[in-house]
Amino acid sequence: MYQEVIVFLVACFVLYKAGFYAVKSVTHLARALRVTEFVTSFILIAFISSLPEAFISIVAAFEGDPSLGIGTLLGSNIADLTLILGIVGLAGRGLRIHSSIIRKDIYFVALTILPVLLGIDGTLSRIDAIVLLCAGIGFAYVLIKERAYFHEEHHEHDHLLKSVIVLLVSLAALLLSAHAIVWSTHSLAIGLGVSSLLLGLVFTALGTTLPELTFSLQSIKKKHASLALGDILGVVVVDATIMVGLTALIMPITLNLFVFGVVGVFTAFAAVFAVLFMRSGKMLSTEESLTLIFFYVAFVVAQVLLR
Repeated sequence: MYQEVIVFLVACFVLYKAGFYAVKSVTHLARALRVTEFVTSFILIAFISSLPEAFISIVAAFEGDPSLGIGTLLGSNIADLTLILGIVGLAGRGLRIHSSIIRKDIYFVALTILPVLLGIDGTLSRIDAIVLLCAGIGFAYVLIKERAYFHEEHHEHDHLLKSVIVLLVSLAALLLSAHAIVWSTHSLAIGLGVSSLLLGLVFTALGTTLPELTFSLQSIKKKHASLALGDILGVVVVDATIMVGLTALIMPITLNLFVFGVVGVFTAFAAVFAVLFMRSGKMLSTEESLTLIFFYVAFVVAQVLLR
């Protein structure tokens, strides 16, 4: 038990420091590539941040249990859109939302609930998987074309290679420390006699969201709200399209319609509420952040009661 606690504390410290350096390097990359911080975060950070749940999902698919992976991916998305976004909103004491993000919010909602709509018939087939993959890759391509114009002259290209190396090392540290935290919390939960339902729903889902939580909090601390939102929304879209698509492509999924329906409803409401709150006054207020956190608590309670 003591070993798990030590691993957890060390991993949390590594996660914090890695998040600090990841934010610093990605802001340099955004200027050097003349791409907005939001897009840089969405493309670069989101794919790496989604690896913990992606790893679980893909391994589960290869082992013949793809529904486990889908549950992890959708559960992580609900946590990102409610708990993580709410915590980041509180940390930012009123998180301002850039207009370019608001203009794309309908696409975020559509892509987030796309796997839910495709799974209404009780299956996620390989055809559904191809649709999801094309939707996710297509949206990423559209974002990459968005450029920012910097009035200041910087010599960022001189430090481009250094920024890339720092970013890759930081992201690797984020990923490894997140896996260590997931392992330690799993071991602690088993040692404390926590049920397998709560183990998967709370510990696994929350553990896989740690990279984006840490990166986003560091972004807020350094006054880069677009980086925080790009990471959170990016992970949600990547999980809902590319990662779910890869899982279903490996092994078509037969769904429990009742369980999938409940999770799907919470996913849809989480996406809609998050977007509506971001649209209100172009900022996420403290009250709205608390509402999102309470929504996640309601989701956890509902899952426990229904099962």
